[in-house]
Amino acid sequence: MPERPFTMTPGRVSAMKRALTRLGAPQRRVTSLSFLTDEEVDSLRDYAGAQPFRLATPVIEHRGRRVSQDFEVCFPAPRTGVFDQLASLLETTVEAANLDLWPAPLATPVDLADFAIQRYPAGSTGIGIHRDGKRYRGLVFIITLAGTSRLFSCDTRDGAGTRRIDDRPGRIVILSAEGFAGREGEEARPLHGVDRVTGGRLSLGLRCLPAVPA
Repeated sequence: MPERPFTMTPGRVSAMKRALTRLGAPQRRVTSLSFLTDEEVDSLRDYAGAQPFRLATPVIEHRGRRVSQDFEVCFPAPRTGVFDQLASLLETTVEAANLDLWPAPLATPVDLADFAIQRYPAGSTGIGIHRDGKRYRGLVFIITLAGTSRLFSCDTRDGAGTRRIDDRPGRIVILSAEGFAGREGEEARPLHGVDRVTGGRLSLGLRCLPAVPA
């Protein structure tokens, strides 16, 4: 009997445990794993396509660093429907995997409170090399639902050491964020970007925010 969509299974927990172990290696900041079924990807793509989008700010600047953005965005995207099912699946699977690792790389549970959808047209220049914000903690998830493009990580802001990340639909990409495996500072967060958008791109980004003081 097939599993219900977005259900935590022993196989998914094992796959997440291996992914977190890879990500915890000293020089590793990005990993990806096969995780979602075709049915789940289809339902996420349909739900994402039904959301309202706006043009992203073409250039953002922080501390003198400029990053180009050539896509439409839905942010904050609602944590409802299949989006909520996906987020809950990731939270519970990471929690189960984390509890089975020693030392546990995450000191606090994953709470995916920050949810965005990005839609790139064919021929887009993508998004420039950047790090996700310091405020995001633990792990960042990127899930590509459709299109043909290149998600990559690199060693420097001029693109040295560029490496393609396998983000084909059905896989999830996990980026290290501050607080994972005791990491803090810029080196906790990988430089990455998107280019070569030849067939468009539709992707989700799920992130954790720090707990709000009581």
